[in-house]
Amino acid sequence: MDQEKERKQIVFIKGPVKWPVIVAAVILVVVIAVFGVFQMGAGKAKEAEVTVVSTLQKIINVSDLSTFTAVYNGIAEVPNEKNPDKIDYYVSYEARVEAGIDFSDVAISMEDGTITVDIPDVKINDIIVDISSLDFIFFNNRANQSTVTQQAFKACEEDAKTESESQEAILELAQQNAANVATALVKPIVDQLGEGYQLVVE
Repeated sequence: MDQEKERKQIVFIKGPVKWPVIVAAVILVVVIAVFGVFQMGAGKAKEAEVTVVSTLQKIINVSDLSTFTAVYNGIAEVPNEKNPDKIDYYVSYEARVEAGIDFSDVAISMEDGTITVDIPDVKINDIIVDISSLDFIFFNNRANQSTVTQQAFKACEEDAKTESESQEAILELAQQNAANVATALVKPIVDQLGEGYQLVVE
């Protein structure tokens, strides 16, 4: 079918979502806390390092966070239930795809003044199909029943998930944005520690 050649279209609409508010909300409090810890003096430097790592781990633990959003236009095929080799209909749709990471899986360590933030691989966090965008091409008119929208909606969700997970551009951009988010959260605190400390985000 000719439509199959044009079934994939992704529009990248924006980068990191929602995280600037989180950054602004936590930085001031954490900077004050870390500054207080480092007033204890060199004799308690090791204790201070442990406190810093613990504090940073807490502020970055914000659970699932979408770091990239894209609009995906696709076409899902729905086979006949009794004869899967035959297609009942095709349905075109528009979906919003959100990719990101679980920030609770971010690991932070500190050694010899180097604070390392290890970021997990990104995943597809959410897929929202616009039900008003569904457009059908029927090959089996018997499939055009009252339940067809519900069936088609589910098929579109599955199709969008499969296709978006195979799009390296989405995952790569989400991974980069996740690193940017982690850097934005942690770097202001690291900068307060002085010249002897550096940040590495992996």
